[in-house]
Amino acid sequence: MRERFRGFRAVYGFTFKQLAGTMSYKITTVLIALLLAGGLILISVFGANSDKPEPDGGKSNSGNAAVEEISPVENVLVMDESGLSPINFAQFLKGNKTFEAVKFENFNGTDLKEALKDEKVTKKTVILQITKIDSNYDINAILPEGSILSEKDTEALLNILSSTFGLIKLDKAGLSTEQLNEALQPVTYTYSDIGNDNSVASIIVKIVAPMVFSLMLYFMLIFYGQAVSKSVSGEKTSKLVETLLVSVRPDALIAGKVLAVAVQGVLQFVIWIGALFAGLYGGNAIAKMINPDYSNPVISVINMIRDNIGQSALSLPAVILTIVFFFVGFLFYSVLAALAGSMVSKPEDAASAQSILQLPVVISWLLCYLVPLSGNESFLPVARYIPFTAPFCVPVDTLTGVVNLWESGLMLAVMLIFTAAFIGLSAKIFKGLILYNGQKVSLKTIQGILKGR
Repeated sequence: MRERFRGFRAVYGFTFKQLAGTMSYKITTVLIALLLAGGLILISVFGANSDKPEPDGGKSNSGNAAVEEISPVENVLVMDESGLSPINFAQFLKGNKTFEAVKFENFNGTDLKEALKDEKVTKKTVILQITKIDSNYDINAILPEGSILSEKDTEALLNILSSTFGLIKLDKAGLSTEQLNEALQPVTYTYSDIGNDNSVASIIVKIVAPMVFSLMLYFMLIFYGQAVSKSVSGEKTSKLVETLLVSVRPDALIAGKVLAVAVQGVLQFVIWIGALFAGLYGGNAIAKMINPDYSNPVISVINMIRDNIGQSALSLPAVILTIVFFFVGFLFYSVLAALAGSMVSKPEDAASAQSILQLPVVISWLLCYLVPLSGNESFLPVARYIPFTAPFCVPVDTLTGVVNLWESGLMLAVMLIFTAAFIGLSAKIFKGLILYNGQKVSLKTIQGILKGR
């Protein structure tokens, strides 16, 4: 085994410095990190300023909001033709600051013209006519001639009296105060499905988390997969490749190049993710200084998930194992990219061989995301042990506690075995096609190499 990977460190170190040591890599990494962090900080600051209360506490018209809350209606003359007499609206409006000062007086009679002539009628009076038609009750508000009350004032009064009338009907039913209070208690309801968690946090984890992890892995493979292919295929055009293979084994060459590209790719993404969280929480801290009442919606969702996701999830071992599995999954697909690079005779043809990488990536992603959403519960237990689909489902399942840590460890071992096997396969093809520089390579040629001919 030691002889098989002779020269691995030299290849890894050289390739990593060649990729991560360039000025373009450093500028891109730092610039995108600053844009992500700065953008989130600015969003939080603008959000805090928009939610900041006005200096006068949100009151307008020089603090006269308290006066405007009191209804301008002075008194209500009630013409009750409902048969529920006596009706006492004032009893149910106690504590209501808007209508508490309104006086309610009963008018003896059913003639509206007589009611309008009543001495109690002023420019701030509303005549309330209550009638019963069949089993329905009708409340009609009439304003006397010369009234200074607006339509808005009258509608506000009718809204509260309509609600209050429902309470009066219950009171007239002969219920005691205790029974009336019980009848008016609000009803709450919950829905439970035994065996299923229908909480918002659970829905977010089931739908959003797999999508985020899958998209992150997908874009990393698209960004860096072609770099692996070009790096491997580029060695075939080197004039020193024969000399290189004397001191470095093909397995070490493939493993060193793949691991170097994978590490620099993951390192770049880790820096960007760190910048995202720095901008998110840093911006939230600055926003709190501007407006103590500000609440960042993204952080609120994160806290809700953390509080409701369950005790076995988001533990330190689960987080570590998730990161390791995510990296190994990325490494596995990077080896597939190296396999694609090994099958071409020159770097210019590397793009045409990318289907070896892209097809499994797209198909595995769609299967792991869409099949569980369709209600199929038998797919994921199998997909977790398939090296092509495992990177798209096991990290999320480990992080959220869907699978046990020992199961994740077993799946990780399966991934490592297949990764090592594909490294050996890529190395064998790479070595066998050294002499085919610039020539067209057929599947029959590759088949012959694998059979040792």
